[in-house]
Amino acid sequence: MENLAWSSAQARLLSAVAAGDPPDVAQVGDTDLSTLVTLHAIVPQRPVAGDFFQEALDVTRFNGRYYGTPWYVDTRVLFYLPAVLHRAGYRRPARTWSGWLKQLQAVRRILKPGQYPLLAPINEYEFLEVLALQEPASVLRDGDRYGNFASPSFRAALRFYKNLFAQRLAPRITDRQLINLWWQMARGDFVFYVSGPWNIGEFRRFLQPQDQHLWMTAPMPGPRGAGTSLIDGSDLVIFRRSRRQPLARAFVRYMLQNRQQVRLFALTGDLPARRGPWTFAPLATDRKLNAFRVQLGRVQPFPKIPEWGEIMHGMRRMAEQVVIGGVSIRAATDQLDRRVNYWLAERRALLSREPGKGRRRVVGKQP
Repeated sequence: MENLAWSSAQARLLSAVAAGDPPDVAQVGDTDLSTLVTLHAIVPQRPVAGDFFQEALDVTRFNGRYYGTPWYVDTRVLFYLPAVLHRAGYRRPARTWSGWLKQLQAVRRILKPGQYPLLAPINEYEFLEVLALQEPASVLRDGDRYGNFASPSFRAALRFYKNLFAQRLAPRITDRQLINLWWQMARGDFVFYVSGPWNIGEFRRFLQPQDQHLWMTAPMPGPRGAGTSLIDGSDLVIFRRSRRQPLARAFVRYMLQNRQQVRLFALTGDLPARRGPWTFAPLATDRKLNAFRVQLGRVQPFPKIPEWGEIMHGMRRMAEQVVIGGVSIRAATDQLDRRVNYWLAERRALLSREPGKGRRRVVGKQP
């Protein structure tokens, strides 16, 4: 077993595949799984248990077969300050966008200068991704062959996102401009923040025990009711070139046992991909984890294509142009669709290729 930095793990794995010397088993992020499937580098696996969160299992499914075993899952929820929300006249976060917007406006009226109801760093795309997932139309269309960012659905999500900054409910800053997120929230600089489960451990690490009551979590609001959130995480895969596949499958089964999943959470804060471990302490008894358990019942996976990471970074740059650069929503989304269509050109060529013909190279000028 070798420990690798997450930022370099995929590149190392691809190099090992190209050299014909991959490991037997590896941990692979959900966004990287499709690349290994496309390369025929990993083998299908049967689910080792029947209680996976279905959306986590669906991420590993390609052409009707499962190519990975979900190991841990991520999603995004609201982190917030209950006492400030109570002072603004509300007992708990709203379930709808309109209700949440009213709460943010009410919170803004009681804050001091320099404080904001919401922290939404403009260099983080996940919040806007969550808003987009809550609308009915996907951000890609025609079998993920073309961008669909100019659709009314995505424009509605982007309009809501832009309005949060236009009303000065959130500052136009990046996460690099923060001094200490957890300390700043504890003192009331920000009241709401959309983030993942790792921040439970960070709040507990950076804040004193007497300050742990200051923060809480809640599921995401949605356009018309309880909101959907993204599902992300990592999977255990077995490589086709492995000479020890039976042993590799036994290792995967061992790592997915209840005790090992609970131990993984205790060591890293990563959430189990199976429902069974959630019946054991501390997962079953921690009130601040309850929002994640509820939210994992309302999640949606991202498109399973290798280009997804590039597309999401393009969406982030587009959102910055709208929020800071003054570019109109219509112009920004039209331009993003053109860029995404360029990035997906090779995908369209491969999908339209007739059996027996060689791979066609797609050339063109990038928009």
